[in-house]
Amino acid sequence: MAGDLVWSYLFLINAGSLVMMGFDKLSAKAGSERVPEMWFLLISLAGGFVGAVLGMFAFHHKTSKTGFQIKIAAAAVLGTLVIVYLVTGR
Repeated sequence: MAGDLVWSYLFLINAGSLVMMGFDKLSAKAGSERVPEMWFLLISLAGGFVGAVLGMFAFHHKTSKTGFQIKIAAAAVLGTLVIVYLVTGR
């Protein structure tokens, strides 16, 4: 049961991350207000890094920003460690 909750959480946070990346791409094209980079880092740290990376490639968004990619990768590592710790207690 706890495993189902974890998978549901990860699905939702990654879907949200993917949608947020698409929204930011549309906002960039329209010249309107953008999603702050900090939100992408926070949602990635919370486990949404797969959705963020998929969104980067699906929407061709922020793929040339090496600094952003490094930050997302670091958030992915930290987020994974947190999730593993919460699930296993180790």
